[in-house]
Amino acid sequence: MKKMKRFLAAALAAVTLAISFAGCGNKSEYISFDEVYSSLTGGIDFSASKMQKQGEAALNNYYYIDPTTLENYAIYMADYATGNADEIAMFQVKESDQVTVVKSLIKDLKVRYEDYKPEEMTKLDSAVVEEKGNYIFVVISPDNEKAKEILKEAIK
Repeated sequence: MKKMKRFLAAALAAVTLAISFAGCGNKSEYISFDEVYSSLTGGIDFSASKMQKQGEAALNNYYYIDPTTLENYAIYMADYATGNADEIAMFQVKESDQVTVVKSLIKDLKVRYEDYKPEEMTKLDSAVVEEKGNYIFVVISPDNEKAKEILKEAIK
């Protein structure tokens, strides 16, 4: 009977340990889109852009991303009337194999401004695209170098 109790205690300890390690798998840490947005807009002057939060239409019309592949997203774009290409877009894909697909769709951003406002192309040429786990971030700003620094700090 004493051996049985020891065996059960050891088995229970092993199961508990296995369950606690299961939570430490390959999942990405949670990243708050609101905090990333606040960090970027707090460190870079986007006031001339009059940034506006976009809905699902932006996924369909600008990124061509299937919303069912995303866990979460937030897209802020310059008001169309300003003519600025400024943008902050953040995506969390459901499956890690979708990161590459979403990043390839992001590369088509330049098409929107080539004919409309060519002077905005320098921003697009140096756009910041970062990924961390299942998260992808795109920043087009008046200061993309600073945006890159702020973004790296915000998602580390």
